[in-house]
Amino acid sequence: MTSPDSPHKSSETSNQAERVALRLLLTMADTTWRMVVPTGVLATLAILADLRWHTKPWLTLASLPVGLGLSVLLIRQQLRMGAS
Repeated sequence: MTSPDSPHKSSETSNQAERVALRLLLTMADTTWRMVVPTGVLATLAILADLRWHTKPWLTLASLPVGLGLSVLLIRQQLRMGAS
């Protein structure tokens, strides 16, 4: 025999699963922008600067570790915010 509130419990479980999935998706999006934006923006600016000042590929190569370092700092900040 089923209890009268079984459909209610199933609905709660479904809502909880949706919230977990949404939170995971948002966390992935947050991490992705923290990796892509600093590296991509700095690399793009460096490529344009290399073309303008004929320093190809030195500014582009120099921008990559800086962008990756900024990405690491942003992700570390994200992890600290999530832990608190």
